Amino acid sequence: MIELYTFPTPNGRKISIMLEELGIPYNVHKIDIRKGEQRTPEFLAINPNGKIPAIRDSL
Repeated sequence: MIELYTFPTPNGRKISIMLEELGIPYNVHKIDIRKGEQRTPEFLAINPNGKIPAIRDSL
């Protein structure tokens, strides 16, 4: 299963559109960039650049 970490911005929506078009199942995790959640240690472990969107394959 794909784990998608994103926020509703133009770039954040592009990955969900792609996954929908490909028919790949995924879970969405909201990362609120207004609150700085992209700088938390948990998110930085997923994406050290601290940018959304980020995807991870949980297989």
